[in-house]
Amino acid sequence: MTSKLEQLKQFTTVVCDTGDLEAISRLRPVDATTNPSLLL
Repeated sequence: MTSKLEQLKQFTTVVCDTGDLEAISRLRPVDATTNPSLLL
């Protein structure tokens, strides 16, 4: 059984808008935004 995220990946591009590097590594988005205020 596939997860909802895997189902979404079949029809759309998955991106991240987060400073959580662990989440980015775990969820493997296609793209991510860079927001310096999240790092300070």
